[in-house]
Amino acid sequence: MSEFVGLRIPVTADLEKFSALLWQLSVPHRISEERGMLVVWVGAESHVTQVKDLYERLQSGDLELRLESTAVTAKAPSTWYRNLATAPVVVVLLLLSLLGSILPVVDRHFEILPLLSFYQLHVIGGDLQGEWPRGELWRVITPAFLHFGLMHIVFNALWLWELGGMIERRQGAVRILGLVLLVAAGSNIAQAMTGVSLFGGMSGVIYGLLGYIVVWNRLRPATPFPLVKGVAAVMLVWLLVCMAGFTELLGLGAVANTAHLSGLVLGLILGLAAALLDRKPESSLS
Repeated sequence: MSEFVGLRIPVTADLEKFSALLWQLSVPHRISEERGMLVVWVGAESHVTQVKDLYERLQSGDLELRLESTAVTAKAPSTWYRNLATAPVVVVLLLLSLLGSILPVVDRHFEILPLLSFYQLHVIGGDLQGEWPRGELWRVITPAFLHFGLMHIVFNALWLWELGGMIERRQGAVRILGLVLLVAAGSNIAQAMTGVSLFGGMSGVIYGLLGYIVVWNRLRPATPFPLVKGVAAVMLVWLLVCMAGFTELLGLGAVANTAHLSGLVLGLILGLAAALLDRKPESSLS
């Protein structure tokens, strides 16, 4: 689901009642704060003119806003559902990742995990051995959904929703799905080339999404993603911490650093390609 800018006004404005009016008129939207401005996002280009017209009429006094107090609160219980509906592809990815975090716990006899890992794994004499996949193309993607431990799935789920949802809401389901598949495949192959192991997680994809957003914001400042200042720096520092081996010293286990780094590089490349080649008209601004 792509989004369009319906309205951009100073952050000092109060849009609570105006938002309630839009919901009463069946105009799906969300409001974000970006660079000192309030931005009203709508899901259809046809709603852009409607939103602007309603707000202009309201400001000029041509439209009298009459809302019952219950009208505003009636929408509150469904806010979480509306948020999920804005990024259906990311929701599906989150559900698959959740299942992938449960699997290592319930698959005690190591029967299902070898089917989803990159390598065709076997335990022989207590040692883990594996063969490069032949014809089983799903293996280049499925490791991204495997997660080992609570912190692993929680960290990745939060960032997948934040970064992935950001991209899907702005640029659509096809864009985010393509990014995830390309980065997952590339980062998994890169990690597999370092040696036979059971690895998994969305971290490589997340770093890819971060790289994509950073490059896009740099090259297309007219339509930036609302990435909180400092997030990229923090995540890059964490990448360096992991590569330095501090996670193992802290007892957090080994990290698939090659997947993280290759995912970031792929994201930067894809962000560059998208920013230069995407000829879709910029969303209307006001």
